[in-house]
Amino acid sequence: MAGLDPSVVRHALQTARARGYLEVEISLGENHFSATLMRTPSAAPISASAIEPETPGLIDVKSPCVGYFRSDRRPLALGDTIEAGDIIATVAALGLANDVESPASGTLVELLVEPEQAVEFGQVLARIRPSGANP
Repeated sequence: MAGLDPSVVRHALQTARARGYLEVEISLGENHFSATLMRTPSAAPISASAIEPETPGLIDVKSPCVGYFRSDRRPLALGDTIEAGDIIATVAALGLANDVESPASGTLVELLVEPEQAVEFGQVLARIRPSGANP
């Protein structure tokens, strides 16, 4: 898959999921990628972690895609100081590491997932108390 741009594959998979397609095929010269997506029943129960309510005063850090949560170089710990734009973790999907960036500067006050846990698109992974906010 050296000739296929990972961002193109990621976009194709996200588009297929959003539109309800079950198969994706991409070809570029001799390079070929195909995937069969799992059917999700429309009446399937939604996991509670995927619909965590927002907590006033805290900023949610959400998963950019479906995959497996992985801490960055060092494991996250409650009380860590984080800057806006810091890569604080990755979500691995189809062998691709998708960066999870901090949306704000502040202190990590909640970590809602474990390393290697399966996560959903938009699932709240952690919460940050913005710099200057009262605890």
